[in-house]
Amino acid sequence: MPKLTNLLSDRQLKNWMIKGDTVAKSDGDGLTFTLSNAGTASWVLRYRLNGRRKEVTLGNYPDISLSNAREKARALRAAVDASEDVAVQKQTARSRAIAAWSIRDLVNDYREKILRLDSFSKITIQYRTYDLEQVILPRLGAWQVDQVTPIDIVSMLKDAKRTWTITKRLLTTTSQLFDHACGLTLIATNPCFGIKLTALMGPRPPVRRRVMLDESELRTLLPNIDQIGRQNGLAFRILLATCVRGIELVKAKKEHLLLDRGVWWIPNDSVKTRKGFLVPLAPQVVEWFRELLVFADGSSYALPARRHDRLLIHGDTHVGATTLWAAITRAFERGDIDIRHFTPHDTRSTAKGHMRNMGVSREISEIALNHTLKGMEAIYDVREEIPERRDALKKRADFLIACEKGTSAPHQVVVPIREGVQNFV
Repeated sequence: MPKLTNLLSDRQLKNWMIKGDTVAKSDGDGLTFTLSNAGTASWVLRYRLNGRRKEVTLGNYPDISLSNAREKARALRAAVDASEDVAVQKQTARSRAIAAWSIRDLVNDYREKILRLDSFSKITIQYRTYDLEQVILPRLGAWQVDQVTPIDIVSMLKDAKRTWTITKRLLTTTSQLFDHACGLTLIATNPCFGIKLTALMGPRPPVRRRVMLDESELRTLLPNIDQIGRQNGLAFRILLATCVRGIELVKAKKEHLLLDRGVWWIPNDSVKTRKGFLVPLAPQVVEWFRELLVFADGSSYALPARRHDRLLIHGDTHVGATTLWAAITRAFERGDIDIRHFTPHDTRSTAKGHMRNMGVSREISEIALNHTLKGMEAIYDVREEIPERRDALKKRADFLIACEKGTSAPHQVVVPIREGVQNFV
């Protein structure tokens, strides 16, 4: 007996659409018109393959008319007769369409989901954005994600002609981008895997050794530090005494300075590690902050912006991240500072070295610099207010005051190496 086909009419379809009732009506030979409670009308082809019932959606009505649905159904039935699983083929085609993302599509998704302030610091986002916009997108933006090979990555890195350090950062940015692609199952493996910068550019150039300013240099520097301006001088003293990173001081807000309690809270969004922490303030540091806040009248920041153009653009905001160091650089250029040149990060290595010389333990000196502890101590010691840290920073502040005033330095317990060796032997 021949199969019945073409059982439906356009008039029937329109009447069912008007009534809005749930419908599932066969046009014959597996083609079915369905209407859901939500009012969505669709065409479905039902078929058997290897004894199993299957179905595939052809599309929505009236986007696909009755006559078009019959044409599509005939083509698919012919494929089924040839033992092709049309439902699987459609799913595969859909997956391939998703997988056919361009690098630009991937970058947009990476920025939206991953490159966020709740996961990365502002400066890290700026670096990653620069790498994406200046190198990766111009070179690979139009490429399909699954077409990029390790050779393409290496070629991009070479042609960028950046320094060893910047090329390493660029490789990291690229690798994180393709890690995201792996997470989306757009690719099976990261094309950056196995790429060694030493093979491309040789060994890393020698890293500049950190400078630890010795006591004599601090005694030369601090008495005249206000030559860079009183606000800058106060900020520099606070930086040396608290061991924080420069950007953490630059972004300090008045609401986070609890001077009556002698503490300063640095929130998550100001910290490189995205984990806020409490800084105990020695009495002299509290006084430096109080004086600094006099200059900051009318602003919510301890170090408010001073340039008119910065205020016009950003409103009430903090000074630029390089303001203090620009002032120190100018002082070096004028000859006002007669010690070794040092960088912002050298203030932290200087603090670490002097605290160790004062007998502060390695662990507490690491905590004072807000370095992450390792091992079980990092898991179980969850104190915000750490008395040992307060004591260490008090010793640090006392030492700096002695250097500035020209008095004898307290707490120094340095043992000459030769004497120490003799005693040990």
